Amino acid sequence: MKSIRIALAIAMAAAAGLAAGILIASEKGKRTRRKISEAGLDLIEDLQQRCQDALEELKGKAQKEYDNIAQRCQCGSTCQKSDL
Repeated sequence: MKSIRIALAIAMAAAAGLAAGILIASEKGKRTRRKISEAGLDLIEDLQQRCQDALEELKGKAQKEYDNIAQRCQCGSTCQKSDL
């Protein structure tokens, strides 16, 4: 979760910097708005990919922990505490 927060903060800072840079640039309003829109879409795609990657990582960790717990449950009374 900490890495997601850091990635989100970096993405937000980058978006703010990009928007400020585009707004300061001397171009026509329509072109500036298009650039901001495109940058926003790119940012959304990047965040979606990062979230998807984090979710896949979390799923893998959850499955690994589930398998570990299931193995401990199957061990049952035949195992000693030292085996766990």
